[in-house]
Amino acid sequence: MTVNYAQMIGLAHNFLALGAGLLGIGFLIGFHELGHFLFCKLFKIRTPSFSIGMGPRLFSKTIGDTEFSLSLLPVGGYVEIAGSAEMGQGEQKEAHATDEGSFARRPFWQKFSVMFGGILFNIIFAYMALVAIFYLGVPQSPLLYPRYASATIATIKLESPAQKGGLEAGDVITAIDQHSITSPEQITKIIRERPGQTVLLDVVRTKENKKISVTVGSQEIRPGTAIGFLGIDFSPKVYTLSEAFVQAGDATWYLMKEIGGAFKRIFFKGEISNVGGPLAVIAQTVKGAQMGLKMFLLLLAFISLNLALLNLLPLPIMDGGQIAYYGIEAITGRPLSEKVREYIHYVTWIFLILLVGILSIRDIGGFLGLL
Repeated sequence: MTVNYAQMIGLAHNFLALGAGLLGIGFLIGFHELGHFLFCKLFKIRTPSFSIGMGPRLFSKTIGDTEFSLSLLPVGGYVEIAGSAEMGQGEQKEAHATDEGSFARRPFWQKFSVMFGGILFNIIFAYMALVAIFYLGVPQSPLLYPRYASATIATIKLESPAQKGGLEAGDVITAIDQHSITSPEQITKIIRERPGQTVLLDVVRTKENKKISVTVGSQEIRPGTAIGFLGIDFSPKVYTLSEAFVQAGDATWYLMKEIGGAFKRIFFKGEISNVGGPLAVIAQTVKGAQMGLKMFLLLLAFISLNLALLNLLPLPIMDGGQIAYYGIEAITGRPLSEKVREYIHYVTWIFLILLVGILSIRDIGGFLGLL
């Protein structure tokens, strides 16, 4: 029997990536719940249980007044908060508690802080992951590229307009048609708008200033619509640690705006063609783990921001929905009736299950090459 060591190593690598991907998703869920938990502790609100994962329980230990547990599949989690009844959040032994240590007796600002804590922790994780990414070197991903690259040409594609025009790797583009350039994002935007036109580039090559005329290539993206291209890739920009903290803040806000725009298109225009279901999220996370630490961290940061903004939505199964409930309670002086909450909750769950089902079927079809 011949042992193919290359295949064995490849299989082991895939299993490790799968494990890293699942652990990464589990960590994001756990970190979100940790935000709720720590704000409860800050306000001395009891938390009877803190559970991460689904399926068979692997670990359970009671520390203080909280039972911590870990289950086999790291794809869910919750913190039980005494005096906060939430459907689908485990056994909830003290859901209707009304004593001094309960959530129910707290003012709205504390309830808001506890609910917002998970969202805040997702944003904090994304920010810190981005700090590490900027310090280690930004990977060439559409999430951050070319916005956070340098204007230095890294590679030039064969037979591209850039190669035909005389550009070389290492050239730094400083202006296009006498308009100063400060980022590769500017270069990309200007070039995309000028298919087939000749542009004059100011470049710095080994400390020497040069002017190079290049005819922009044209690529049709749909009938009657073309965009320009040069056929170049830009070098990643190197940041100091202090610069990384600043750039990570900018990138966090930039990604949140992009995600917010995507949510707007989904809910107001019904655009779900670019939306992935749970299987696609897991697959992309595993793929990121296979591509190295920086790409893995970037994907986790992106997913974490998605979780943060998703939980801001005023749906009863999200933190934003709970905040809305408690806001109505604070304004009216009484909570919504249990029946009304149940009705809204079940309708929302049915909608979510249908959406997840549709996306999952599409994901499976895509994996099998059927769609």
